[in-house]
Amino acid sequence: MADLFVSGGIVTALEQAAVAVGRLDAALAGTPLRRAWTFWSELDAARRHAEADGRKVDLFRLAAHLHGLPLRLGDTTSAPERGREIAGLNHAVELRSWMAAPDPDQVRLRDIALDSLRAGESGRPVLAAAARGMLDWLAGQGSRPAIRAAVPLYLRDRGLTIHTLAAVTGGDALRAGPDDPDGFTVRFLETVGREAAEGRDLLVTLEREWRQARLRVDHRAGARSNSRLPAAVDLLAASPLLSISALAEALGCSVEGASRMLDFLVRFEVAAEVTGRTGRGARRLYGLKRLLPIRAETTAVRRRARGGPRGRPKRDLTAPFAELADEQQAEDRTPDTDPVEPARLAAVSFDFDALDRLIAAADERTRRVRRLLGRIARGDRPFPTDAGTEEPGTAGS
Repeated sequence: MADLFVSGGIVTALEQAAVAVGRLDAALAGTPLRRAWTFWSELDAARRHAEADGRKVDLFRLAAHLHGLPLRLGDTTSAPERGREIAGLNHAVELRSWMAAPDPDQVRLRDIALDSLRAGESGRPVLAAAARGMLDWLAGQGSRPAIRAAVPLYLRDRGLTIHTLAAVTGGDALRAGPDDPDGFTVRFLETVGREAAEGRDLLVTLEREWRQARLRVDHRAGARSNSRLPAAVDLLAASPLLSISALAEALGCSVEGASRMLDFLVRFEVAAEVTGRTGRGARRLYGLKRLLPIRAETTAVRRRARGGPRGRPKRDLTAPFAELADEQQAEDRTPDTDPVEPARLAAVSFDFDALDRLIAAADERTRRVRRLLGRIARGDRPFPTDAGTEEPGTAGS
């Protein structure tokens, strides 16, 4: 067996990246929020990859676009700016498809990229081998999305991780920087360490939000042994976005009962109705309050408060997940202190197959956007006359 060798300048970055990846992988073990974490991590990775490709995309506008929600126009947005934004959002959806819903061609290229990573081992540690394999792949003009999608699979394939870490792709290493092997390896390892640390912070945030929501519901309505509200909170926490019918199916209750539960959770600020649509038959989507910024991105019709000022309400821009920061803890926490993981709650038993169906629905929306882009690229009609209104497009965005 060949001795593992890395140069001295890489050792520190390698150690820090390995620790960060290991902590994230361990934190994901046993948590029922892994599906929700994977969904948001894929979206955020697609956002970062699009930015590395020169297309800046907002995370919550991307989430709204993926779910087919019409996006709110800015007061000063011009038609060219609007077109660039839609193109950027569609590009990010395309990038997510490499991770979540790859087509046969993407799978083929991703597998070739995975073989390239394996070929770069040569007695190196796993993360260092991944860096060298990515550099060799790029030197051969290989596909950037393919190699980024292959990295999490390679880490799992080599036994470094148990889970496929959607957040850890090394994608930011593709930005401008030194192209020599050692310089690129250090940049790749620093990127992986940062991605893993941010992924763990996201999981801690999701679990803290889940815990606070459960405690609030248990305090107000959980005394009844037959209450389904704790299970509804679990499902909201573990899924990306949830409709009334999906909640009713998962809990085995009526649509009317699910609607009442969601109204209760919204009234007590546990959940948020992110679409803002009203009226009978409207397609409404819900999530825990971490999704509140999506409401600022959609063309929701809001009722003006009696006696309030006329005109469009002022739109406050919020950084992703910033509304969940505990200000007091942020003041007391030093920069070198790691966030404390919240105590795990025992999940209420419900049908986890419903979560798989929710994620599958989001993946199908990704495929629809890709089919739409393919028709446009071929010069065909964006919406065939028999396609109805299911395909997402710029008209509704």
